[in-house]
Amino acid sequence: MSKKSFKDDNPALAFISVDSDSNAQEVQEVQHVQDAHDTQEVQEVHPTQGKKGKKLPRINMAFSPENLEYLQLMSRLEGISITQYVNNLVAKDCTKKSDIVDKAKEILKGV
Repeated sequence: MSKKSFKDDNPALAFISVDSDSNAQEVQEVQHVQDAHDTQEVQEVHPTQGKKGKKLPRINMAFSPENLEYLQLMSRLEGISITQYVNNLVAKDCTKKSDIVDKAKEILKGV
């Protein structure tokens, strides 16, 4: 029985060793420079993520199937979570009705 010789046709060595300029150019073309990504807005919006003992307050909410489907669709379109989408809606509503909220706070202080 004869032994196999991989000296001439060794695929591993052919892959590792670059013996011609054309192979060197192919290797350089394959290498890509990765762009540094900016910090995601998610990390800026939720600074408590990953910090033990610093969680955002939570509530349990129930939605009709139509409203849940709408929330899922809109959050996917905007590329954010449903929680963030609802938080954005509440923030917009707060700025829109800020005068009413201020009056309500004054009334509740007096009670």
